[in-house]
Amino acid sequence: MAKLLSHHDKYHMHAMLGLMALLHFAYRFAMLFLWRQDSFQPGVWAAASYAIHILLHITSFQFLLPKKRLLTKPMIWPEFRVHNAIFAYRNLLGAILGTWFPDWWLRDVSFTSTCVKLAIVLGACKAADMATERFGDKEVRTTNAMPYPPSTPLRVESFAKHFYAKSQFAATSLAVFGCPVLAFGSVLAIEAASILMTLVRKGLIEAHTYHVVYGLSLFAMFPAIVVSIHFLDASAQIGALRALTATAFAVTLRMPDLQLPLVKRLCGSSKYMAWALAILLAPIMDALQLVFSDQLVLLIAYLGMLSSAGDTVMKLLHPAVVPKATKDTDATAPERAIGG
Repeated sequence: MAKLLSHHDKYHMHAMLGLMALLHFAYRFAMLFLWRQDSFQPGVWAAASYAIHILLHITSFQFLLPKKRLLTKPMIWPEFRVHNAIFAYRNLLGAILGTWFPDWWLRDVSFTSTCVKLAIVLGACKAADMATERFGDKEVRTTNAMPYPPSTPLRVESFAKHFYAKSQFAATSLAVFGCPVLAFGSVLAIEAASILMTLVRKGLIEAHTYHVVYGLSLFAMFPAIVVSIHFLDASAQIGALRALTATAFAVTLRMPDLQLPLVKRLCGSSKYMAWALAILLAPIMDALQLVFSDQLVLLIAYLGMLSSAGDTVMKLLHPAVVPKATKDTDATAPERAIGG
């Protein structure tokens, strides 16, 4: 336990906040999976819960980090820390809006709520780009340069990178379309990445453990989406479906091996254009529900999820088709550590 504490952490505030954050995630996911509830309700308890995670990132800036990223092990460096805060706050803001303004944020598709969704996602992208200009490297990205154990087969590494990227797109979509527990739940992987990198730096775990636990924290959101669709209220269901739709559009527009020639001409390499289109087109699920039965709409959604999962699994068989990272990939640190 002593190895986890640092004299740089005054009064061990960051360590205590980290422990409370982990317990908070456990509580929210238990309420979702065991009691099938989105347990966020407007009030002091929700405000205090969100404050834990806001303060966790603020207190992380008290620690001194090496300016250069270590490329042999997954460890925290300045660019990652800034991106980690940006994307965590993106999802926390979406969860807060969904908690206190559910009709405007989740149920209705209004001009103002759409503008705010665009501002949150595109603003986070811009803030991440600014952080990269100040602290980072446009070529060496978190996902594409993440160290793997030396014995890792190419197909496994290709599969992991593809899965990470798609999960990160989903996290961005859930930030602005998911019900509070889904928008908040996506923060788990963001904050877990930091904890795991800290454990690597202190010699308590190796890269293999980092990838297993980080991958599981990303994967947890997919059963969470299924539970939200089938057991929460109508606004949670349509929100999850909109998020899946936005993710599908963003993945198609941004992942080089899935882009069609027309798409490349339309969006080029702009993540801003891709995310703007994805957010504006996500409510197409509302139109489908007006035309088709709920069962058919769900079937379409699940077929899309299975198709995406199959495409990812295929990387285990054909790793060579996974493209090398480009300068403007969406895997920008935690979006690159979590989302778009």
